[in-house]
Amino acid sequence: MLRYLFVCLLTITYVPSTVMAQVGQPPASCEPVKLILDTDMSGDCDDAGALALLHALADRGECEILAVVTNRRDLTDASAAAVDAINTYYGRGDIPIGTDKTGPTALQRASPYTIALRDEFDHDAPADSEALDAIEVLRNALKKEADQSVTICSVGAFSNLAELMRTEPELVRTKVHRLVVMGGHFPKSNRPETNIATHIEAARSVADHWPGEIVWHGFEVGKQLVTGAGLKATSNDNPVRRAYELRPMPGNKMSIDNGKPSYDQAAALFAVRGAQPKIWQVQNDGRVDVDEAGITSWSQDPPRTKSAKHAYVKIASPPKQLAREIEDLMVAPPRKSAGDAVSVE
Repeated sequence: MLRYLFVCLLTITYVPSTVMAQVGQPPASCEPVKLILDTDMSGDCDDAGALALLHALADRGECEILAVVTNRRDLTDASAAAVDAINTYYGRGDIPIGTDKTGPTALQRASPYTIALRDEFDHDAPADSEALDAIEVLRNALKKEADQSVTICSVGAFSNLAELMRTEPELVRTKVHRLVVMGGHFPKSNRPETNIATHIEAARSVADHWPGEIVWHGFEVGKQLVTGAGLKATSNDNPVRRAYELRPMPGNKMSIDNGKPSYDQAAALFAVRGAQPKIWQVQNDGRVDVDEAGITSWSQDPPRTKSAKHAYVKIASPPKQLAREIEDLMVAPPRKSAGDAVSVE
């Protein structure tokens, strides 16, 4: 813990104020980041990996997970159960969970792992159709926190974000410090990225009208960061390991065999630690546009909403080095219980 505090003091002391003003830079504080995860815990297992990474950071005192909401309804009706199984494994089974009841039907799929996590691991979540509504959970979580204190990390469809912005614009404006999204491809995509394509209208609405800061992590970021094989060294009671065991990859392999791209983990890491200069290069002074076909592009024009700030990121460090850092967090064993103290040597 002393080492962590020392690093925090160095960050506050030596980072120039002109840099801190840029979009995506970490706040000059070592308080845990108040974080909400908005995830499509569904077909791809990097959502499970991102949640594992966030729990590891919470164990280190770097973030507090306020809530988890799911988007892109899964045909298994078990997304909430999968989330709760992971939360329970890490000693945080009381984190509120909400599910999207009216979101997109495009690209719906049946997850290869959510049923297994529901049936093989401890949890007390109901079926997705009977869980709390995602917007209700988002609303309740935001209302409890101080102004400009909450970071939302979105790693799925934009439906919850668009609906929250439509129904609670003042809550978004006052409570959300930063929105970090995994979506699109930059500086320009040649086809719609999956999270955009799932609900293009919602993605366009968020890109055009979100009233605060958005940091975009495109497909090209996570594609370079292959992680997951290290989960083979974790215990069999780890639901994240199980998710990677069941998610198929090309060549008759599973994700746990050789790993898979860390699209969502990269965004989650940034959401907590911000734009560490040795890891990320942040492109500011422009905006992200999403056209009617779902094509994303970076423009030098200012955001369409006056109070908005847009940025997208590139990897500044060697990708293999960043992948190791991500995987080290994914495979870190959980603390024994939610009440145990964490020792950082």
